[in-house]
Amino acid sequence: MTHNFQTAPIAKRFIAFLIDMILIAGIASAFLFVSMGKSNAEAFIDEGKPSLADEYQFIATFEAIVFDPNRTIYMESFFNNYTMEALVAILLLPMIYFVLFEGIWGGTIGKLLTGIRVRRKDGGKIGIGTAFVRFIGRIISTIIFMLGYVLALFDKKRQALHDKIANTLVLNKGTGI
Repeated sequence: MTHNFQTAPIAKRFIAFLIDMILIAGIASAFLFVSMGKSNAEAFIDEGKPSLADEYQFIATFEAIVFDPNRTIYMESFFNNYTMEALVAILLLPMIYFVLFEGIWGGTIGKLLTGIRVRRKDGGKIGIGTAFVRFIGRIISTIIFMLGYVLALFDKKRQALHDKIANTLVLNKGTGI
């Protein structure tokens, strides 16, 4: 029996990816802002009222990472001083987001907003286990210089490497089981 599913266009997948990255960045930033806490602002005040960077570790740290040419020093300091917070923000929160949304609802917020869904190759829902495998595949797709994502541009089923690893397809809403 052959299925005639309509795979999602690359443009929709890219827009969904951007939406998801903005959401994850916002959630991770809020988590880091709260977990990193306040600075000892009095120690840094030269004169007048302290700035936000003087008061909050998150702002001071990421202001230096973004604007200072010696950003590697600040990045090392962040990872050394906030190892657990960094792991939660960079790995755990995205894992929870992708695995729960794709495993339970068939797509992340970005996918749901763009009208696409993740499905098994037979068109059925993927479940938590497959969503977790797909997330691990997404890490692999990312660490090889995003080439795992580029694969979708050349694949006839538009599967990225993480789709191939998890045996999934990204379909337009309304196709699949």
